[in-house]
Amino acid sequence: MRLIIALLRGGEMCVCDIAAVSGHRESAVSHALRLLRAHHVVRVRRSGRLAYYRLDDSHVRMLLDLGLSHITHVPVAHSTAAH
Repeated sequence: MRLIIALLRGGEMCVCDIAAVSGHRESAVSHALRLLRAHHVVRVRRSGRLAYYRLDDSHVRMLLDLGLSHITHVPVAHSTAAH
C-alpha cells in the first residue's frame, strides 16, 4: 500500500496504471485501493469502466509528506556522559 500511496502523491492514476508501475495485479491493487478508500485516504472518480484514484484531500497529502519527512530525518545523538 505504501507504493500505491507514494504513486498517488504524483496525482490521479487509474488502477491499470498503478498495477503496471507497481508490478502487482489489478485485482490486488483494486483491493488495496478499496481499503484505502474505506479509511478516507484516497478518493475515486469513475470515467466509463475506468476508476481513477487520488489522495483524498490536502490533509492526507500533508500527513503523508510529514511522515516521509520524519522518517528521513536523522536525529542528533545526545551525549549520555555524566556532568
